Amino acid sequence: MSIVVAGMSPVNAHHSSAPHFDRDTMIELDGVVTEIRFVNPHAYVYFNVKGEGAESVLWRCELSAATALQRRGWTAETPLHRGMQISINGSPARREDNVCFLNSFSTPDGVTVNRNGNLLELGLTGAPAFEVYADAAEGRPEYLDNGQPNLSGAWVRLRGMGAGGRDRRPALPGNLTAANADNLPARPQNNATGQAAADLWDYNFDNPALFCRNANIIHGWTHDSHVNEILQETETITLRYGYMDLVRTIHLNGSEHPNNNTMSTEGHSIGWWENDTLVVDTVGFSPNTMIPIREIMHSDQMHIVERYRYDSESERLLRSYVVEDPEYFVTSYASEDMMGISAKPWEPYDCVELAGDNNRRAPNR
Repeated sequence: MSIVVAGMSPVNAHHSSAPHFDRDTMIELDGVVTEIRFVNPHAYVYFNVKGEGAESVLWRCELSAATALQRRGWTAETPLHRGMQISINGSPARREDNVCFLNSFSTPDGVTVNRNGNLLELGLTGAPAFEVYADAAEGRPEYLDNGQPNLSGAWVRLRGMGAGGRDRRPALPGNLTAANADNLPARPQNNATGQAAADLWDYNFDNPALFCRNANIIHGWTHDSHVNEILQETETITLRYGYMDLVRTIHLNGSEHPNNNTMSTEGHSIGWWENDTLVVDTVGFSPNTMIPIREIMHSDQMHIVERYRYDSESERLLRSYVVEDPEYFVTSYASEDMMGISAKPWEPYDCVELAGDNNRRAPNR
């Protein structure tokens, strides 16, 4: 049986969930777990709720991403498992029956766990504490055997570090120089043409994540602090994103982009070394969103120049970048982010989207 309590806003509501779940309504559900799908971008718990008659009704409730839950001690069998009796506090889906956003659940022992609950703090797991960053990189070579500065390995975004830095260097797109790059905004703004494209795009239903795709090479590198990996060869450098399994190949043996580029999310990248800094020039993007939640769009004319370098003193991988799009942006923008050495290796994201009809447009739209 479910009890609906209207007009109550759950704590820690996430801005991206409101279009798909009624976060101002809470429901209480008692049931027996039948299945756990421990996947990205959202895990789901399936459970039977006793209906009005003798038959049970199958529900599913959305959790956070499996990789995010793993950092808090969760597994495919802990703290939820098949056959377990649970009481769930959730918010109902807007476009599908018997679906909810899980706010919290209570175990038979009376322990309440919220959707991002830390099992280590709650004493619900015997697993060791999850280490995000590796210890000091003793023995990490400054250069590889092929002579390249060593950027290789697994990297994870530093907490609180996304865009907004001001450390600029030369090799910028178009007519930009290091001096005027410092005066660029840290976020893009669409011009009239870009806004017209944005008006035809709806974050609630067109967000690339709903289709297991990355938005772009800037957003995906830092999104949700997944572990990225850099693989260095003499003629190519490969960037494997931890989010949505995006793979980029940086070609070090060419000074120009080919004329017959196939447009893609990752574009076509050429790179070169300026002392110990890797400079990457990328074009050939398929039109997409630049910042999904803000509904900022980019065109196929977008051009990005990134600069990667490893700072041995702070043991940080620094990426600064400048993005221009004369078709959709008011002006170019510039920012940076930082990565720490990850204590965990890169692993596939293996996106499985289980949202179903709740994340799809109504048929009459």
